[in-house]
Formats: sequence, structure tokens, C-alpha cells
Amino acid sequence: MSPKQTVLGIIIGAIVVLIGMSAFSVDERKQALVLQFGQAKDVQEGAGLHFKLPWQTVEFFDKRLLVSDALPNEVITKDKKTIEVDNYTRWEIVNPLLVFQVARTQSGVAARMQDVVRGKVREVLGQHTLNEIVSGGEDENLRRELMISIRDRADKDVRSLGIRVVDVRIKRADLPKANSEKVFDRMKAERQRIAKEYRSEGEEAAKEIRAQAEKERKVLLAEAYKKSQTIRGHADAEATKVYAKAYQRDPKFYAFSRSLESYKKSIGEGSRLVISPTSEFFQFFEQSRK
Repeated sequence: MSPKQTVLGIIIGAIVVLIGMSAFSVDERKQALVLQFGQAKDVQEGAGLHFKLPWQTVEFFDKRLLVSDALPNEVITKDKKTIEVDNYTRWEIVNPLLVFQVARTQSGVAARMQDVVRGKVREVLGQHTLNEIVSGGEDENLRRELMISIRDRADKDVRSLGIRVVDVRIKRADLPKANSEKVFDRMKAERQRIAKEYRSEGEEAAKEIRAQAEKERKVLLAEAYKKSQTIRGHADAEATKVYAKAYQRDPKFYAFSRSLESYKKSIGEGSRLVISPTSEFFQFFEQSRK
């Protein structure tokens, strides 16, 4: 290779390197800030290929709508109740040069923006009661109006940061953990009180049912006993009539039959009786010997 070709190759290589160091592309979702020794020189918002000086650098910022989810924020309401509000913010960068000047990076400006939004959340919600914040109170549009008020106040304060707050939304509003535990304890005590009342009412009803059942049992037994005694009385009367008729027809045979029944009932197998032979109990035995 000749010296001329070598020099030409070096020149071409240097040009390629310079072009590589000077050219940069911007994604359609991004916007670029050209910096020279830490100082902003140019803003490129259009997508495509752009050029800069070789010693300059490029800082990219998002052009899309961004979402920042902040940590729960403690708020004291108008009725002196403490709640933890969990909210998120949708925002966008409208002036990357201003963002770089006040916060240097996108994450830095996001942190400052969240501080502003948290302050506005406390400021706006602190003017209303817990019931209004949670349920909206009597105004069905109150929750929406609160969100708009927070958004507008926060957007006004962050304009100086080069960004715009598009929307602020509350995901949830809870009592602090210590307060929640007290509320749960009160709810538990209330449920236990109600359960105790139900048990007492149940026991009282059970006693009444048992007493009524016992009363009905005694009445049924008394009626059954009365009926049985009545039947037994009728039966005894009927038996007496039968015995009377039998006695009238043949008194001697009736006396003999009754004596046999007495023998059968009083003298069992293996029984021993100590009795006088002349006793009337054995009068028919004495008559049979004659």
C-alpha cells in the first residue's frame, strides 16, 4: 500500500469515527438534551437521526405519559382522624431542559414531583371529614372534585420543574395500623356482645321450651294415670259383677274355686307353710277326707 493510500485510509477512518461520535438517534418515545461540558446546548424532540459535536453528550428523557406510585401518605382529616392515603400520579415531561436544570435526571424530578403531590393531598383532604373522603358524603361528585383540586394545585407548583401533572388518583384510604387494630377490637367486642345476647336469648327460650315440655309431660302422665284408673275401676266393677253372679249361682263352687286360686298363688314350688290343720284355709282338704 502506497503512502498516499495509507493517508487516505486514515482520513476516512477519522471521518467515520467523527461521524459515529457526532451522530445519535432519538426514539419516538424519547426526547434528547444535548450537553456540552455539563451545560445544556440543544433539545431534540423529533424522532430520527441527529448530529452533535464529538465532545458533546446526550441525555434522554421520556416523552410518554409516566406513572409514579408514591408511598402511603398520612393525612389528618377535618374531624381530626388520621388516615393513610395511597395514591398514584400520571405526569409527563414538557421541558427536558428545565428538568435537567432543576433535577438533573428524570428520577430526580419524579421524586420532587411526588413530594409536591403528597403535600397537596394532605392540604386538600385535610379540609374534609373522614366520611366525606371515604364515601363522598352527600355530594356524589365530591371524590372527583377532590382529585381535580389536588391535580390542579400540584400541576401549578410543578410547572417550574418542567413537567405537567395529568392526573392524581387515590387507590385506597385506610386507618393507620394501630387505629385499625383498635377498630377491629371494638368490632370484635361488639360481635361478642351480640353473640352473648343471642346465647342468652337461646338459653332462655330453651328453658321455656323445656318447662313447657315438662308441663305437658306431667299433664299427659296425669291424664294417662286417670284414664288407667278409670278403666281399672270399670274392670274391677265388671269383675265384681261377674263374681257376684257366679256366687249367686253356686256359692259353694265359687268358694271352692276361690280357694284353689288362693292355693295356687300362695303355695309355690318348694314352699313351706306353718299353719294349723284346722284352719279355714284347708277346709276343703278336710272335707275331702270325710
